[in-house]
Amino acid sequence: MIPRYLVLAVFTIFVCCNEKPDSAPVSNTVIEEDVTEETVFTIEEIYGFAQAGTLENKYAEDDLLETINWIEEGSIEVVTLKIYPNTPKELLVHYTDINKTAVHSIEAYAYDSPWKSETGIYMGMPLAELETLNKKAIRFSGYEWDFAGAVDFQQGALSSKTLFVYLGTDGDVAMPKEFVGSDVKITAEQTKKHNIEFKVTGLLYRPNK
Repeated sequence: MIPRYLVLAVFTIFVCCNEKPDSAPVSNTVIEEDVTEETVFTIEEIYGFAQAGTLENKYAEDDLLETINWIEEGSIEVVTLKIYPNTPKELLVHYTDINKTAVHSIEAYAYDSPWKSETGIYMGMPLAELETLNKKAIRFSGYEWDFAGAVDFQQGALSSKTLFVYLGTDGDVAMPKEFVGSDVKITAEQTKKHNIEFKVTGLLYRPNK
């Protein structure tokens, strides 16, 4: 006869082996993916940061490069802080002193870059959209000189004494002879005639002193 204690021991082992462990508690917490979105500031905001001396705190050290340059046809020496240097997103902040306390101007010159103005003008904006935003026909300067494509808003909604806009094209486009020259003024109607698509390829913010 099998002793009772042996039967009891076998039964206990059997029950323990078949008993399911308690399920792990289910958490209702949603784990969100850590996604960092790049903040795009307006040209005017960049000026405000630069003037306040906080601009370099807004970007990683690798995204900044300081150089010394001559601008405005070599007439002014400036300290230039480049944001996203040597990339399509490059932005130039020019200071008139070595300590970077006085901002001379801010420039963006790539139509596919993210920079924009607080008035709604953005890099790459088509001429037709720019004219609509201005609520008045615009004209812009001829090419093959330093201020090529400079926009004259003709006292429209976008007229400004501090923000200057330049129009250009994608890549190399052969300009008609009537579009070449510092004294030439081009209209939107003329561009349609030559089937050339102009867009914003330059923003220059130069505050009043």
